[in-house]
Amino acid sequence: MGLIWLAAVAVLAAMVLWWVFPILARVVGFFLIVDSPLAIVITPARAIPGELSWLVLGFLLVWLAGHWVSVVKHGVWDSRVALCIFALPGLRRVIPRSALVHVERDSYR
Repeated sequence: MGLIWLAAVAVLAAMVLWWVFPILARVVGFFLIVDSPLAIVITPARAIPGELSWLVLGFLLVWLAGHWVSVVKHGVWDSRVALCIFALPGLRRVIPRSALVHVERDSYR
């Protein structure tokens, strides 16, 4: 009975994460993007080495991952900014197949 319960909890957690992750990742990434330059402006001597890595983490990993998962789920871009960023030559290869039509026409829904 213990393994079935553990498997059920793992499946439920994965389903909740699949439902919440795109929105949560975009919000957290946005706050990291706003907070990092603000900390650099307020305390530049202490913040420069540490906050730049949080800025890159917030933008590249968290915010873009949230948009990528949203495109995988829905097949359309939620943001024009994300569409333009993923249309860059380096990131163009990671666009899901369901959204390729929208990138080629340079539009989103």
